Amino acid sequence: MPPATERSPPSLAGADAGALLASILRANFLPPEPVSVADFAAANRWLHNEGGGYVGRWSNARAPYLIEPMEALTSERYLTVALVKPGQCGGTAVAENWLLHSVLANPGSILWYMQTEAAASNYVKTRIEPMIAQHRALRERLGRLPRDNTLSYKGFDGMSAQFLAASPSNLISKSAPRIVADEIDAYPPALGDVKAMLDVRRQTFGRESKLFALSHPDAAGGLSPRDWTRGIMAIYADSTRCTWWWPCAECGAWSSPNPGAVRHMRLDYPEDAPLDRVAAEARLACPVNGCLLGDERRAQMLLAGRWIGDGERMDEDGTVTGERVARDTAGYWVVGVMSPFVLGGIGALARARVKAERETAASGDEASLRQVMVKQWGEPFGGKRDIGTLSAATLAERAEPTLALGTVAEGVRFLTCAVDVQANRFEWLVRGWGEEGRSVVVDAGVLAAAPQTEAADWDALFDFLAAYAAPLADGSGRVMRLRGAGFDSAGAPGVTQQAYSAWTRARLARKLRWLGTLGGRDVFTVMPMKGVAGPNAAPLQVVYPDHRRRDREARAAGAVPLALFAANVAKDDLAGQLAIADGGPWSVRFPADLRGNYPLRPRAEEAPHLWFEQLAAETRDQAGRWGKTLSSARNEALDLMVMTYVIARLHGIARIDWSRPPPWAREWDACPLVGAAIAAPPARTPPARAAVAAPAPPPPAREAAVAVTRAAAPRPRAGAYA
Repeated sequence: MPPATERSPPSLAGADAGALLASILRANFLPPEPVSVADFAAANRWLHNEGGGYVGRWSNARAPYLIEPMEALTSERYLTVALVKPGQCGGTAVAENWLLHSVLANPGSILWYMQTEAAASNYVKTRIEPMIAQHRALRERLGRLPRDNTLSYKGFDGMSAQFLAASPSNLISKSAPRIVADEIDAYPPALGDVKAMLDVRRQTFGRESKLFALSHPDAAGGLSPRDWTRGIMAIYADSTRCTWWWPCAECGAWSSPNPGAVRHMRLDYPEDAPLDRVAAEARLACPVNGCLLGDERRAQMLLAGRWIGDGERMDEDGTVTGERVARDTAGYWVVGVMSPFVLGGIGALARARVKAERETAASGDEASLRQVMVKQWGEPFGGKRDIGTLSAATLAERAEPTLALGTVAEGVRFLTCAVDVQANRFEWLVRGWGEEGRSVVVDAGVLAAAPQTEAADWDALFDFLAAYAAPLADGSGRVMRLRGAGFDSAGAPGVTQQAYSAWTRARLARKLRWLGTLGGRDVFTVMPMKGVAGPNAAPLQVVYPDHRRRDREARAAGAVPLALFAANVAKDDLAGQLAIADGGPWSVRFPADLRGNYPLRPRAEEAPHLWFEQLAAETRDQAGRWGKTLSSARNEALDLMVMTYVIARLHGIARIDWSRPPPWAREWDACPLVGAAIAAPPARTPPARAAVAAPAPPPPAREAAVAVTRAAAPRPRAGAYA
């Protein structure tokens, strides 16, 4: 037998006829084995960026956060995939990979919508046609007729792809099993609910259909979910709400770069420095142990990262508990610091933001800042709001003589208390909360102390918080205890150490307790707090700064939790509450006792109203930062009102279904925090000194118990936390 050559057919001697027939049937009649878009792109996608850039086969390792969104496009679990993204993150390439997969592996026609006809034509010329030219398999499946290869239509074997402007005629007259809605936030607002219109275009295909919506979050009104009413964030809001989590490259603790995460790894930089220094010193700040990570550490963290959806919880050690909610939409939110494609890295992001913020502060024009936040940072931009402009006199005019300081008004369902730490005293305030966030200032006062040095003063503070109870306004003699309290743990040297030590002693003495986990955050009856002033701080998170183990182990070991909150965001929210003058949801009421030179001359009609002056001591600049109108102004009332609100949020006030509230937020007769007073309270007496008007130096001789001055003398309090 002559030797085989390249032209010689393979020998069939000894071949199994059944196996040969089976292989022919599989190759010609059976559907191909299912393969995800991610795997198919890794095996078949070739990138060749004109003018420079990456050249080579598609690598899922380069941007691993794109893998799961691509897998969702072929998953039977989802009808819609939503991708919130900044520019230059690889998001649009996901749609291109889906097109490649559809043509070569799983045919299905695609409607591809963009904001305008010009945008669609330019995209086809600059991205789709070069992609076809780079892939021989695509070229071979492209139709040979002139109509099969235009700027708006590509006809392939067994399917087609149409590239259209998002106009009423194009949204009404077309249908396909697969739809790409690219840059959906830039569609004409007159179209209304675009997703609802697109769902109609695919409804005849049932669960075999898929909508892929992606966009910068231009249409959202801010970072709060209540502002996600339009565009891509509205779709994301009704999805699995996945956020990216990664381990710190230094300590290994897991957190998320997403601004809404319960442990947010924020971008830290010197805000007031020259721009070049801002870029050079930008670092990712680990929220657990304070590690500062340079741009070179991101690739390592990206490779180890993963998506966590609504219903799941990521512990600090990477353990995932809970189960992702089952929804028809898979939602993913990519933020700028995740992208390896950002020119200049995280330093460039920090520089662009600071530059835009300074331009906004100087000119009042926020267009540049909006573009930076939405397109580079990938975060919704709320813009400036007319807040922080109410005067002290206006607020004082609302004070109600029918409300008594130290008494729980009708409608209050639970109480929160905040403590502000000063050099020679603790200032405290109690706020009562009712249905739909309505609130009342219930009580306020001052405890003379030396917080930097005296442990006994801290112990007395915890005794005070554990025993606090205020009488109800119904005259029944019953009292209401606190649901939650928090105190400022930062400030002068020595305060943080004293605060943490006192919290540990109080927990051992059972003056406080753990209430469980809510929204992924540990909640205790009393918690240290710290406001983060940076513009990109997480709204609210609970961390264990002195503990490296996962949350539940830290809690079990007695580690001290710290409630970190974005001070600017919280002040925005408070300003919005103060602006509500009609008693509606989230409005605030004040007792007339706070008027005048409180606490020396309460109920005075003439100005100045010192407590309200403190409440109005700060204003918001164009870049969204709050600051004192005068450097000498006092703002303790503002800080206390902010902290009482943050504590209420920590305890889940925004999650309460008031038709079925939790037991601690029920009406008085059914509330476990309401009970009989241990002893009748003495009559209220004027304070011993003008603590609010002019703080006095610490008493020369200290006693074991802390001295108390307030709008009323301390009365016996009923019951500690049970």
